[in-house]
Amino acid sequence: MGSLRSIKISFDSLAGVDGSARFAFGDACSALASVSGPIAARPASEHPARSTVEVHVRPLSSVPGTTEKLLGSALKGIIESACLLSQHPRTLIQVVVQALSQPSNALVAAEINACSLALVNAGSIPMRGVVCAVVVGMRKDGNQTEFILDPEDGTRLGGTFCLALLFGITPGSFQGKVPPSEVVWMNSRASNGTSISLDPHTLKLATDLARKGATEVWIQMRNSLSGFPSAIDQEEQMEV
Repeated sequence: MGSLRSIKISFDSLAGVDGSARFAFGDACSALASVSGPIAARPASEHPARSTVEVHVRPLSSVPGTTEKLLGSALKGIIESACLLSQHPRTLIQVVVQALSQPSNALVAAEINACSLALVNAGSIPMRGVVCAVVVGMRKDGNQTEFILDPEDGTRLGGTFCLALLFGITPGSFQGKVPPSEVVWMNSRASNGTSISLDPHTLKLATDLARKGATEVWIQMRNSLSGFPSAIDQEEQMEV
């Protein structure tokens, strides 16, 4: 089963942006994200009914390549699932994500979480919820399949799953202090680089473990945002 490494969150107050945040799993996996917007969109990219989301992903070193472009596209979809874009039509929301460590099992999850925190820190973009992401590793022993939450790099695995869950703002449907969540994005990768297909029962086991880990991330985010006006604070107000 495993458990999450220590989570580290900080808000850097970067100049020239509306919100920014760092997120780390342990000491060797971290990312920084910044958010600007809503700002005026270029005529070619503006949408008459909603905000346009633009995401730029930067690796630790060198220039962005195909991997970063594909990740930027995935992050765009994740951000769009979390934001109420129709509130600010014909505007642009610009997100920049900077890897602060070498590629690893959990780096994409850290980048997703940094984006969520930067959006909440900005406070300028209405949100329907907060996305939290974790990685689940898969290990097979004969006919048995074992899942490990937040596996360390170097752990012998048959594959990994990165899952992003949206913890929504839904009046009347809260479970204790934690709102309900749904998977909004998942990416799987076998040890040989191919995608992984699971039967429904096994997929549910992986998803349930990811939800447990993402809930821990959500709680840490909530604790780090004490004193900040945020979508997470709005959830608590709606619960009352």
